[in-house]
Amino acid sequence: MTDPSASRYLGGAVNFGSRQALELSPLGNTWGAWIIAHGATDQMLGIVNLNYDRDELEITYALLPEFVGHGYAREAVRRVIEFARDTLDEPVMIAVVQTSNKRSVEQLKKIGFRVRRGLEEFGSQQLLMEYPLQAEPGECRTSVTAPEIPTL
Repeated sequence: MTDPSASRYLGGAVNFGSRQALELSPLGNTWGAWIIAHGATDQMLGIVNLNYDRDELEITYALLPEFVGHGYAREAVRRVIEFARDTLDEPVMIAVVQTSNKRSVEQLKKIGFRVRRGLEEFGSQQLLMEYPLQAEPGECRTSVTAPEIPTL
């Protein structure tokens, strides 16, 4: 994940004081760090993490450049959403994305994330996006669409 084209959208340098505060804080909790791997070959394609930051559950992900645009990040994010929904008692999941990372912004919108607000962080404009993990009253939320049953 050190390839410049893979890491250009990944946050920024964290100074020692911030890192130490995060490590000593309950906000440094993490629920998962997973490798995104190809199903047939087990080759590493990228990473996805689920952490507690900004007092909320936050998802982050990154793919190696040669695997961008093939749906791997979308599938990984959906699987982590399912994990969070089934395992954690959190109302919302957030993602912070650079506005210049248009591919990721659009991908998150297609998955169901909404823009909560813009912010500046690490010297770049960011979007704080959110995904509701708990169904609204009267809403039935499913993660899989049932296949259409053909009529005989």
